[in-house]
Amino acid sequence: MKSNFQTVIIAVMAVVMAALFWGVVYFGRDELRLSISAPQDELPVRSSVATENGYAAVRISKESQAASGIATRDLEPASAQAFSEVYGVVVNVQPLIDLRSRYVAAISDARSWRAAAAGSTAEYRRVKALYEDERNVSERVLQAADAQSKTDQARLIAAEQAVAAAHDNIRSAWGEVLANWATDPESAAFEALARQREALIQLTFPFDLQAQAGKAPMTVAPVSAPSEARPARFLSAAPQSDLTLPGVTYFYATGAQGLRVGMRVAGQLRLGGKAREGVIVPAAAVVWHAGKAWAYVRDDDEADLFLRKEVSTALELRGGWFNTENFQPDDEVVVSGAQLLLSEELKFQIRNENED
Repeated sequence: MKSNFQTVIIAVMAVVMAALFWGVVYFGRDELRLSISAPQDELPVRSSVATENGYAAVRISKESQAASGIATRDLEPASAQAFSEVYGVVVNVQPLIDLRSRYVAAISDARSWRAAAAGSTAEYRRVKALYEDERNVSERVLQAADAQSKTDQARLIAAEQAVAAAHDNIRSAWGEVLANWATDPESAAFEALARQREALIQLTFPFDLQAQAGKAPMTVAPVSAPSEARPARFLSAAPQSDLTLPGVTYFYATGAQGLRVGMRVAGQLRLGGKAREGVIVPAAAVVWHAGKAWAYVRDDDEADLFLRKEVSTALELRGGWFNTENFQPDDEVVVSGAQLLLSEELKFQIRNENED
């Protein structure tokens, strides 16, 4: 009986071990190279990835290029004026509107006291004339009229000082130009800011560029959307600095479309002097990877070799980006299939990491 029990135990253990062995083989079949390779979306002909002259390179056969619809275009020479980039922020004008409201209220008070002072002064003169004309009014009435006139005059002076202080507060916080807009009830420029048809931009100029403020043409765009550039006009120096940027601050105004309070913007300050020579990389050629713009250029000597080069997006012109480095006129840049080349390059990198 004992022998039969041991036999059963051994049989059960054998079954368990067989099941465990089968599980290990099944779940580890990828590592053991036992699984059947699934078809993947790849270029129809084998390609390879390498590095050429410091650039990432993808080698694609001519047959694969034709099957994948890869097309190129020759880059044309272009020129552009020199420019410098400055940065800033879209300013909240609500505090300016609030200061204007206080100024308007002070103006209203001053007008009220001016009318009161004019009335009490006229009354005092009338009473005085009666008093001097054989005492037709009592001296007490004369004294009361004089006191009222002086009180109203004092209140008028205080109200006028409040108006001046309100104006000074606006000027010290926002500068002379914006202060004049805010204190002018007919100012169309202030109305455009208040109704958000225009946006107020505070730009910080490096110290060596401050002489160009108000002289060189300026365009601004959100940092996150450089293609949304629009012209901006100079207003004045800004009384307050930007604690996040070193330099000298200036106010500019521009169209408010697409801009929000607090949004960071980049300004392009177009400088004079000799134009720079370069090329325009078409937008269709640009692919984005690791937060940067890239374009693939066909190698001059090998038609099946494509080099990935970084594209500068600092200056946008005529449907592309002006570049003075990495690209030359007549370079064949990929305008159709660039994303496919990037995908192929990244696939090979992943495969090499897995093999390691």
